[in-house]
Amino acid sequence: MNKPILLIVLSFALLIACAKPDQSILVKEGDDLLDCRALANEFEFAKNLGENASSRRRHIKALQKKRQCIKKPEISISIGVSGSL
Repeated sequence: MNKPILLIVLSFALLIACAKPDQSILVKEGDDLLDCRALANEFEFAKNLGENASSRRRHIKALQKKRQCIKKPEISISIGVSGSL
């Protein structure tokens, strides 16, 4: 009688361990497959999420950086000297 109960408990524990973790709206399935334009659209849409907006936008911004969708600002410095006698 003890072995069947143990088998049921172990089976249940195994099913729980193999279950896919619940993902919130902050990380959607397929986010990694989006191109730069789709990521930009998702970034704009995230404004509508209320209290979750900042977290979702942060996640999208990280994906954009990973895919190099965001160009780093270019800084140019020029120094000139002029004189007259």
